[in-house]
Amino acid sequence: MRNRAVTSIAGCFALSAFAVAIISGLAAGNAAASILRRAIVALIICYPVGLLVAGVARRVVEDHLAARRADEPDPEVGLVDEDAAVEADEEPIVV
Repeated sequence: MRNRAVTSIAGCFALSAFAVAIISGLAAGNAAASILRRAIVALIICYPVGLLVAGVARRVVEDHLAARRADEPDPEVGLVDEDAAVEADEEPIVV
């Protein structure tokens, strides 16, 4: 599933580059063959760039989620720090 998201983002990135190349070529008044050649080159170049950007973004999100999970308290323990309760000779309250 993760790989599908990365390749989808890369495909959208490449198709966006293709569309921008077509539109900018038409706006500049270039010949059709030149526009298509440059658009295809943009498509081919931007697909691996999109893979790289999407892979980095996926890694950043996974690292952030892992850090958030590590910072969250254990739901079985509740909100009381057991070590602090043991040092104070009190029973921890488990919610």
